[in-house]
Amino acid sequence: MADMEQVKSDLGYVREVVRTSEQDPLLSVLYFLWAGICLVGFSLIDFAPRHVGLYWSIAAPLGFLTSCFLGWRHSQRQGQMPRAGMRYGLHIFGMMAVIFLATILGVTGAVCWNELVKLILLIIGLGYFLAGVHLDRPLLWIGILMMAGYLALFVIPAYGWTFIGALVAVALITVGLIERRKSGTSPR
Repeated sequence: MADMEQVKSDLGYVREVVRTSEQDPLLSVLYFLWAGICLVGFSLIDFAPRHVGLYWSIAAPLGFLTSCFLGWRHSQRQGQMPRAGMRYGLHIFGMMAVIFLATILGVTGAVCWNELVKLILLIIGLGYFLAGVHLDRPLLWIGILMMAGYLALFVIPAYGWTFIGALVAVALITVGLIERRKSGTSPR
């Protein structure tokens, strides 16, 4: 009988560790980080198109590395193996590799840059969608929003990228705030 009580106690402990690990406010910071990166990067296409490549070649890898570091820190604080973080990292790395390879189309002139950036948005939208399917459900809806933004770019005459960047940023911030609220903390 005492063994059964010990098993119940152990399972309760494991359940609590899993529950609290999914509600770490540190993870909501990632949504805020990418909201800022996307808002600036998308807006640059409308306001400073010559600087878009430089911005993304710096911001995307730095954002990726920052995300990896924060995910690793989260795993360390929770005393967990960073397997989930590895899946996220490989997912994002794969998406970044496809985007890098797609830029060859622009460099070689096979596709004009104005159309290539739309294709990249579609790749990112698919990446977020699949991350939502396999890793973190809210990303699915953000991916759908990005794919809708891709379509909107064909009908919005001016400042379409800024509009889409703002929508994506608001969506990411909203998800970040919801995640923070779930964790029981307020933004600092």
